[in-house]
Amino acid sequence: MSKEKSIGVPKKCWHSRRLISKSSKGVHVISKSSEEVMQEHWYILNNTDEVLPYSVAHKDIVKYNNPRQSEKWLLIEHNKTFMPWFKKQIMNDPSISRTLTWLANSLKFDVLCCSSYEVNSYLFYTKSEDDKSKMHNSGVTLE
Repeated sequence: MSKEKSIGVPKKCWHSRRLISKSSKGVHVISKSSEEVMQEHWYILNNTDEVLPYSVAHKDIVKYNNPRQSEKWLLIEHNKTFMPWFKKQIMNDPSISRTLTWLANSLKFDVLCCSSYEVNSYLFYTKSEDDKSKMHNSGVTLE
């Protein structure tokens, strides 16, 4: 038994490898409308746990400043005024996380896209690019 190596977690685990990725085909830029970007950004904000305390605090402020308004009006006002307020809160706190700083910064309307991407020597295609492959067009169906 003394000659055998013990089984255990390797000293160099796959988690420690650096993620290597690059776009490999069909790189292009898509410009999104401001309405579409704002809607997507609002969705991300409402589904990020780190943002939740800020959202609750802002709703409380809106309600406190407008005690006689309906819940519907308060929600609309929160939606209209949250982003500038949120950005001000984040930019005034130097200890804030990179995620919150990123979410509070101005939005980008140009999105870099590609039809394939290589990650750690594995090649991934978009659905539209994958649909063009000979494998999909061969007429072979698997049952």
